[in-house]
Amino acid sequence: MTKKLIFLSLIIIISLLSYFVNWFNYVLILISVLALVYILLIGLISIFKKVRSNHFKTPALLICICITGVIISLFRPYDPAVIESENISTELQYAYNTDQDDRKELKSFVGYFSELNKRDSIRLMQVRKYYVENKITKPIDKFHAAFIFHHSDNSEDYKIASELASEAANIEKLKDNYTVRWLQKASYDRYMLSIGEPEKYNTQNNFSIDFN
Repeated sequence: MTKKLIFLSLIIIISLLSYFVNWFNYVLILISVLALVYILLIGLISIFKKVRSNHFKTPALLICICITGVIISLFRPYDPAVIESENISTELQYAYNTDQDDRKELKSFVGYFSELNKRDSIRLMQVRKYYVENKITKPIDKFHAAFIFHHSDNSEDYKIASELASEAANIEKLKDNYTVRWLQKASYDRYMLSIGEPEKYNTQNNFSIDFN
């Protein structure tokens, strides 16, 4: 009875942590991999000597608990893709933050649960509106907007991303910022590849070209 209570308590605790803590599902995946490696090692040892069943049972139960937690994490809702405020800089920074956070979410890469494309479109719609209205003027705003355009799916947006990123990178305050400099190169390379030209900075690998 005590063991069942402990098992149930662990499932509840792990499920709550998985639902409310964004990065916890990756911890569970790591634990599951380690437990699986342990089982494989014990399996090899069992070929040469007898081992107790608990050496298999405990890590197997641990894997089950971890998998339960990972599945629960897939049902955690996204934060709103964009916000509306009186400050364009605040909106652009928020869009950039959710763009990055979405790509750290496991469920963004699990077909049925993923809303990444839909959320990218929402962010792009907001940023494009400000771009067309010439309201993106601050260097940091240009960087944030460039990142959103960079995650579009067409050459014209990649070109805009490259231009905005270059403008941001040429400002004294941002010229030594690694991420700004990287985006300047990556967005240019992505644009060049999209129009059938070779990349210049070698920032795009085959995976990026095929799937992003």
